[in-house]
Formats: sequence, structure tokens, C-alpha cells
Amino acid sequence: MLRWLIGGSREPQGLAEKSPLQTIGEEQTQNPYTELLVLKAHHDIVRFLVRLDDYRFVSAGDDGLVVVWNAQTGEKLLELNGHTQKITAIIAFPSLEACEEKNQLILTASADRTVIVWNCDTGRQVQKVSCFQSTVKCLTFLQRLDVWLSGGNDLCVWNRKLDLLCKTSHLSDTGW
Repeated sequence: MLRWLIGGSREPQGLAEKSPLQTIGEEQTQNPYTELLVLKAHHDIVRFLVRLDDYRFVSAGDDGLVVVWNAQTGEKLLELNGHTQKITAIIAFPSLEACEEKNQLILTASADRTVIVWNCDTGRQVQKVSCFQSTVKCLTFLQRLDVWLSGGNDLCVWNRKLDLLCKTSHLSDTGW
């Protein structure tokens, strides 16, 4: 079971007091299924948690940070910096099965009108797409077709090399 909580630096609302996190002394046996740790890395609201594999997950939110965590211990493995505004979408992007290097990739979209491809094993920014006219609000990957889609005011279809394959423009949620 998970034994941690994600915590930011925002102060609690109202008059409620913060209670200090109690730690287990060396003389007391740790139970990994009941003990809680607070994960600290973000400075604003965390809106996304995405599973990378059986051992890692990613968090992202309004501070523009993307953090890779060890799911068992709660250890911060990588902090990915590249967006200047809040994260609006995130997806895991599996590596090609034929590829010798099996790097785990993620795509992140931001209110800064960019999508970044990250290597979650190294923390390296693989590529950045910044041709969007508005914020990308959703991302999805279609494994069978080996394409990914970005949605906002435009719906775009991209291949793995980040070539734009198709685009429908000026979608609106204001009705017909």
C-alpha cells in the first residue's frame, strides 16, 4: 500500500492548526502499510497523478512543475522544469517496442501553450512543441495507431516524431 501524501506549501484555510507530522523513532518498528509521509515538492495545487510503471508515478500541477516519485518510498526521483505556467494535461507515452532503449516518456501540456516530451528516466526534455494558438487542455495516446492527440481550441493529431498529421481549428464550447 501507499504510505505517503502529497503536500504543497499552501497554508490551510480557516483557523485550523497544522499538526506536526509524527515520525517513527529508530526503536519503533516501521509498518510500510500504515505509516504516512508527506511528499513535498510542489508549491501550488497538484492536479495530476500519472502512473509510469509499477515503481514510479508523476505529479504535476499549477506550479508548472513535473515531479517523478518512487511509489514505494515516496522519494522524489526527478524534478522536471520547463513550463512557465500551470500544467493542464499529462499522459504517459510508451516507448516503441522495437526500440532498444526502453525509455519511459511523458507528455505535458501547459497554459504557456506548449507541450513537452520528457524522458522520465533521465529527466531530460526530449522535445518541445510551441505552435499552439491556445492552451492545450487534454492529451491522449492511441497506441494502435501510434499517434497522440492534443485538444483545446484546436484538435491536433501528431505522430511519434511530433509531426502534425491533422488539425481541426477553432473549436469552441460555447455552442453552435
